[in-house]
Amino acid sequence: MTAAPRASLDRWLWLAAGLLMLAEFLLFDRMTSRHHAGIYPRWNDQIQYLREAYTAYEHTQVHGLLAGLKFTLTKTALQGTLHDTCALLVFKLVGAASRSAALSLNMLVFLAWQASLLFALPRLTGSRALGWMAFGLLPCVAWAWAGEPGSAVDFRLDHAAMCLMGVTSVAALLSDGFRSRGWTIALGVATGVTLLERFITGAYFAFILPAGAIWILFGDSRGPRLRNLGLAALVAATMALPVFWLNRTAIYTYYWVGHVTGAESAARLPGLDIWRSVQFVFGHLGRMHLGWFFASVAAILSLPFVALSEDRPRQPSSRTERDWLFIALAFILLPAAVLCAHPQKSQYVLGVLVPGAVLLVLLGWSFLWRRCEIPNRAAWIKVVPVGLAVAAVGAGGWFFTTRQLRSPHSSEFLIDTRTVNQIADRIFAAARDRAAANPAIAVDQIVDYLDAQILQVICYERHKVWISFVIQLPNSILEDKDEAMLYRMKLCDFVVLTDEMAGDGHWPYDKQMRRLYPQLKEWCEGHLQRAGTFALFGRKLSLYQRPAVPITRP
Repeated sequence: MTAAPRASLDRWLWLAAGLLMLAEFLLFDRMTSRHHAGIYPRWNDQIQYLREAYTAYEHTQVHGLLAGLKFTLTKTALQGTLHDTCALLVFKLVGAASRSAALSLNMLVFLAWQASLLFALPRLTGSRALGWMAFGLLPCVAWAWAGEPGSAVDFRLDHAAMCLMGVTSVAALLSDGFRSRGWTIALGVATGVTLLERFITGAYFAFILPAGAIWILFGDSRGPRLRNLGLAALVAATMALPVFWLNRTAIYTYYWVGHVTGAESAARLPGLDIWRSVQFVFGHLGRMHLGWFFASVAAILSLPFVALSEDRPRQPSSRTERDWLFIALAFILLPAAVLCAHPQKSQYVLGVLVPGAVLLVLLGWSFLWRRCEIPNRAAWIKVVPVGLAVAAVGAGGWFFTTRQLRSPHSSEFLIDTRTVNQIADRIFAAARDRAAANPAIAVDQIVDYLDAQILQVICYERHKVWISFVIQLPNSILEDKDEAMLYRMKLCDFVVLTDEMAGDGHWPYDKQMRRLYPQLKEWCEGHLQRAGTFALFGRKLSLYQRPAVPITRP
């Protein structure tokens, strides 16, 4: 094929890819709006990032976009500083702040990873078919569409960090073992963006980049490659270090005190030894994040390669394959080592290992493709690559579509979420009637559907008014002095007490509040007004408010 027809074909193929990605985005956005945007923000962690994004948007509405961007980039950040910045830009683009708009960011960064694979694989292998197979394989990743914590419908950092690690790994592939200065600089930019999105990825790159230097020392062109790698590290550091320095105290407090030396860290400690840590990390990576369908597609699409492989003497691997293997292993094993060594364990952060696993599968396909001997007939030469590409894209499209179209919630759950909204509306109306600047709230159990910060987000999403609720209780997962708990309760404008529940709760705070329940109930009945009783999620709750707050009835 001459250059002109080849370029024309590439344009048509990218047009097709663009239409497919647009369809992915529209389906995700539609299903997210239908199933997730209207219920309370679940799973606790995303509350922080939604609050930051919404407050940034409100700041922008008053002071302008540049002031809003400065607000997001200079605020104190514990885990990352780009999530709310990018969400702010999305809000300005669509003209409103909403959960649906915020979650669209998760899909956009996934599509960036998918497009980068489609771009990179033909360049590395000379095969468009392998590029399309990579394009189709990525939507087969299970946890992204699970509708659970850390998935694409959760606004915490896990999903975006996974996708950005994926884009960074592709940039590393395109650098040709750090021989290409342009792509190595792109690697530095991608690394800097990933660091700003999630600070903890600095612990991964602290091993990945030095490992790259060691790898270079065992290869050719050591001087130019080391200089390129150093340039990439300099670019990443220039982007990230000022923000890290600005937030150094918050980072130290959150990661070191909160996860290693602090009292709450001890309460959360799972107590796994190194072997059980390895089992935890790789077990959840395989079963939860990648899933059986991903493994099945990878295995089934390998079979035609195996069947068509020519029985020839073993050939030495190419330079590209050796670099590819190093990058894949670096992006899976080195972050895994950090996560195994970390005393705290969370299955949701393990998505950062998925890009390395994806690269290993694609390397296997590339290796088998190079050994294939397709019969020298025009039909075979055209049908086999196209058939494999169509099969991969079809499998990925089917998996993605079925996961989006399924109903993720039971009718009982939806009834309970409507009750949460009723409680939020009741508190919102009462707080507005009183015109209280900072209403204080106490909730006697740690749950993911009700506390002051959750109410801020629910009320803003439903009424587009930001009320600065103050969280008095719970202020920790730990137990405190009984007198301190009662004192905090007395400061509150609104109190939610759990009258009936199974068990005594999970955290030390929960257990203490169950023990204090008779005293808390007596004080609330004597000093506050009961504004309503609600049954939800197997519990019975009473809402109390100060007499100065007018009681609103449905």
